[in-house]
Amino acid sequence: MKHRKESLTSDQANALLTFARRHGRYWKKKLTDLWQTGRDDREPEGPLLRQIPNGGGHSLLVDFHLPNEVR
Repeated sequence: MKHRKESLTSDQANALLTFARRHGRYWKKKLTDLWQTGRDDREPEGPLLRQIPNGGGHSLLVDFHLPNEVR
């Protein structure tokens, strides 16, 4: 049986975009560090950010790419 690949909700994608804009170039590393230390709950969009590894795993973050105007 194949496992269905999870995808981000629009709210989760917007939370990632907001986080990325605030934290700059290395935002994925910053978010990963926050997840590993449990400090992601201190971020304004913390509940949505926490749903990502809990719901679909780290691969959702790896597969997420910012729109060109944000890079």
